[in-house]
Amino acid sequence: MRLPASLSKSLEINAAAKKVGTTPLARMPHLISDRSLEHSSTDLANHTRARFESSYNPASETIFMPKKGYGPRPVIVMAPDSRTLYQALVDRMAPKLPVPSRSSPWNDHVTFGLGAESEMTRIVDFDIAACYEYIDHRLLGEELLIQTLDIETVESLLELLLDFFPRGVGLPQASASSDLLADAYLERLERSLIRSDYTVHRFADDFRIVAPDWSRAHESIEKAVSLARTSGLVLADGKTHIRSVEQVQAAIDERESVLARYRAEADDDLRTFDFEQVDYDDFERIEVPADPAEVNFVAHLKIVEDWVTKDRELHTIHARFGSIALKVLQNAPARVSDDWLLKIVERDPIRLPDIINYLVARPEVGENWSTLSRLTSMPRESPWARLWIAAVADQLPNEKCEGQTEVKRWATELLNDQHETVRAEAAWFLGGTQGVTVKRIAELFVDASDVTQVGLAAVAGRLDSDPTDSLPNALRKGSNLTRASFDWAAQLEN
Repeated sequence: MRLPASLSKSLEINAAAKKVGTTPLARMPHLISDRSLEHSSTDLANHTRARFESSYNPASETIFMPKKGYGPRPVIVMAPDSRTLYQALVDRMAPKLPVPSRSSPWNDHVTFGLGAESEMTRIVDFDIAACYEYIDHRLLGEELLIQTLDIETVESLLELLLDFFPRGVGLPQASASSDLLADAYLERLERSLIRSDYTVHRFADDFRIVAPDWSRAHESIEKAVSLARTSGLVLADGKTHIRSVEQVQAAIDERESVLARYRAEADDDLRTFDFEQVDYDDFERIEVPADPAEVNFVAHLKIVEDWVTKDRELHTIHARFGSIALKVLQNAPARVSDDWLLKIVERDPIRLPDIINYLVARPEVGENWSTLSRLTSMPRESPWARLWIAAVADQLPNEKCEGQTEVKRWATELLNDQHETVRAEAAWFLGGTQGVTVKRIAELFVDASDVTQVGLAAVAGRLDSDPTDSLPNALRKGSNLTRASFDWAAQLEN
């Protein structure tokens, strides 16, 4: 695409570049090609302007990550300059777009409609299947133009999206910018339902309709299916429900009572009794309350235990509280069993970041490396999981032990991975342990695109390379961005 110079000058590209350098994609580790430019936002902004004003085919790579339930979710990883332009274009339109649905708490959506007084009232919940994958660029452009009246920005955005989605359908996932565009797109459906005299609330692609009776509830679903189809969208199978207000409230009460129930059980188990002498041969039984900190620890540990041992039917509730429990247990005196941690990832792969954060917070370095080693050996390891494991490997203390040796061996094999983003993250970790050579990084650089060349230059700088040597110098001088990332990493090591 080619960015009009007049638009380029009016975009807040410097602010967008700063966001790219400091903000990871949602549920993704902070990739080295972005992170190495955190303090070089001006360089990134200037590079973005020069590239796109002169016509440029942006580079990207698709990484598949797990999602709640089953199946993969495609995440497009853009080159830093492409992500910067995408951010800047959406930022320009943002003030004129609808208020983001995520700006209000999720609980507002969950409790919407519960104040209905009629026993006939029915709550309808549904969401959109693979929403971001089916957003039509033409319809999106129409909505954005209506809202912003900014023809030049809308046309440039659609041109950029078409480079990533040649079929003219789809938005990059795991991006706050895409969330804002999706909100604008989904408001079309929301408005149409409201115009049909339905009471509607939406959070992202989760819709709730409050219907006066069962018949009207069924009618609303039929209307939603029809209206969604006109936008190229479909309702998700198995996620459309009609319930009474009492049923919805009971489900909320059940979720909220889970933690209280676990704490009560832990308190009962830990409460002890003592005897105090009140007379020569008379003793009074005295109840000794349990230590609140110990009750909290035991309750959360039990949640994690049930998460990994109970039937999958309990999966949703325990997964919700299990994630919180792992945060609480980060500072607990005892360590959660490796078997439990691996079972969580096996049952619910999307929870891997929770395990990663738990390991980073724990003080047992050798045990952390051992756990990480076991994670690398899990079957069906997705590219997304490899990125996370490589990221935590770089964060753990550099301690020579069997676990670290195994992880380094695993990372070395990843240098041949089919995904260049995975190769770059593995190389960054190995660079921190001097486990890769500049020559190998140069080989990776030749096979890489703009998505990871910046990160690979940072690896070369991390290897304490002499920038006057021909090979490191060639990597450093690839562009103003590779020079900035190389120098950043070299200073980091010093």
